[in-house]
Amino acid sequence: MKRFILVVTGLSLLVLSGCQDVLTEVPRANLSQANFYQSRADLVAGLNAVYSIMRNGNYYGTNYPAQLEGLTDYAISRGTQTPVSEYQGLDGTNIARTNAIWSQTYQAINSANIILKAAPGIAMADADRNPLLGEARFLRALNYYNLIRNYAAVPIHTEPTENLSQLGGKREPVTEVYKLIIADLLEAEKILPATTKEIGRPTSWAAKTLLADVYLTNERWADARDKADEVIQSKAYSLVEVKTSDDFERLYGASVVTTTEEIFYLKYAQVATQGWNYVAYLYPADNPNAPGGVRAHFSRPDLPLIKNWDDKDLRKNFNLFSTYPNRAGVLTSLPAAEPLGFRKYKDPNAVNVGSDCPILRYADALLIYAEAASQAAGGPTTLALERLNMVHRRAYGYSSTAVSPVDLVATGLTAASFRELVMTERAYEFMLEFKRWHDLKRLGTDRLKAIIKAAKGKDVATAHLLWPIPIQEIDNNPDIAPADQNPGY
Repeated sequence: MKRFILVVTGLSLLVLSGCQDVLTEVPRANLSQANFYQSRADLVAGLNAVYSIMRNGNYYGTNYPAQLEGLTDYAISRGTQTPVSEYQGLDGTNIARTNAIWSQTYQAINSANIILKAAPGIAMADADRNPLLGEARFLRALNYYNLIRNYAAVPIHTEPTENLSQLGGKREPVTEVYKLIIADLLEAEKILPATTKEIGRPTSWAAKTLLADVYLTNERWADARDKADEVIQSKAYSLVEVKTSDDFERLYGASVVTTTEEIFYLKYAQVATQGWNYVAYLYPADNPNAPGGVRAHFSRPDLPLIKNWDDKDLRKNFNLFSTYPNRAGVLTSLPAAEPLGFRKYKDPNAVNVGSDCPILRYADALLIYAEAASQAAGGPTTLALERLNMVHRRAYGYSSTAVSPVDLVATGLTAASFRELVMTERAYEFMLEFKRWHDLKRLGTDRLKAIIKAAKGKDVATAHLLWPIPIQEIDNNPDIAPADQNPGY
């Protein structure tokens, strides 16, 4: 059983007994910034508010993963999400969803800024203060990273919003936003602890892993390689070994508290209002793996990634399903036109799904290293190939650390062809972990468009490459005009 620390009312703590401390949502009332932050406990409560915002249904709770997964070349959106997979720009319903993501992201940033401003003025030892400052910087960086990849240039706010005069801010160049992200993470890795007593809070290794990912996105190959290598060489993490497809439940199962692979997750619980709502998007309403299913995504066996997926790869059976026993126990098939569903996350018969939302895993560090090391060297190095193979072996049920019959070989591979191998491995390994669309964008617009065309027969409009700046932001921000809107909106 997980042990959850929840702030329910008046910032009082309620502890539900179990095995380990796990950080979960902390709803909190609007409090005066000037009056509230008087102690370390107040700062912790303020940081918890950031997680509450990020776990909300308008952000990671539902909208963020749903929007990103429908853009991939292995998933197709249905229902009100259908326009996401049409690639011609978003309709009003989905614009409302991306508007909500923007709002939640900036609320999270503002809450982090409050901590960064308040913490230096509170009497406490640096050993107590620094982890809180590092956590706030990590969370601010993660939220700006989400903004910059989905909206491009955005306003930068490093001070908490305390009056209406602070509502402005022009769209800063992407390079400037990345400077802030990198600066925050460089500071965070220095002052965050290597371990945490409360699962769900970031460590120095989480900051290093996220920084490696940021460097990868910016094609700073050597920097990405070296930062990922720091995480790997720390020996703080290892892949969860499997023998069968069901063994992946040891990594993703709803009852799992944490694993040797977890670097940074958003934590959810089988508690009212604390479950991960996105899981309901994966299943029909009568499927017992999640309550309130709406099956917003489906797949098809003719999509290239699915068609070329080796049946011996245990991840395939773990991720995909075509039939299921419904809540009455009757074997049911998905519709012929929508023949495959996704089941990576599940919580049979739960009232609220307790699966956690993976953001950074040890597999990230290994695959970042593989891609970046090869790109930096102009071709796959021995160690780059080995770290790719560690993830690949595990997928087939072999030990990740020993030579296996499924090992990929570097013979004849160039930097470009090796990168394709890594990208394919990432697609299978991180399916439904909201990374594929950003990976496709990293390959460049022409390559992205070609991949989507080959997979789904769809032409990707320029408008579909970014989400629109919310009209509320344009109306209320004196420094952003309608002409500053992203293309196509």
